[in-house]
Amino acid sequence: MSLVLAAVGAAVAALIQSSILPFTAAGGAGLDLVLVLAVVWTMTVGLDGGLVWAFLGGLIIDVLLMRPLGLTAFVLLLAVGAAWIVGRMTPRAFYPVVVITTAVTAGIASILTVVLFGVLRGLPAGVDPLAQAVPTGMFAGVAAALIAPIPVIIRRRRFGDETERVDW
Repeated sequence: MSLVLAAVGAAVAALIQSSILPFTAAGGAGLDLVLVLAVVWTMTVGLDGGLVWAFLGGLIIDVLLMRPLGLTAFVLLLAVGAAWIVGRMTPRAFYPVVVITTAVTAGIASILTVVLFGVLRGLPAGVDPLAQAVPTGMFAGVAAALIAPIPVIIRRRRFGDETERVDW
């Protein structure tokens, strides 16, 4: 059921990202909603659903925004992999770690997207890949701070505290 929810959520998030969010971009950087949701899902629920969010959401974004097919999915899969590695280093879904990881991966993903797009299609003159990294990371951090408590609380209530305790 969670993979179906991830697939439907990725499709809806990709539609919102490609239709509404470009009009809310401030300072040349916009919110990458699919990346935020994929990273939060990966760190709180699990890797399988995060991969579905990243791959399906990335392909839909590429089709709707007429990008090279697979570019966004590739970048999102790398971000989900990095988030999973960070998530494996922490014993449970710790809220500040989720928010900081989302902000950092969003900044790096924006740089990587611009560089790969430039390699595949050529960048117009005056485009700086580093200019969007900090605002994009900040937008993603704020979005993750608003979104992450929901799956963190649900997971803690459903599975309890998973840390091992010594039986006395």
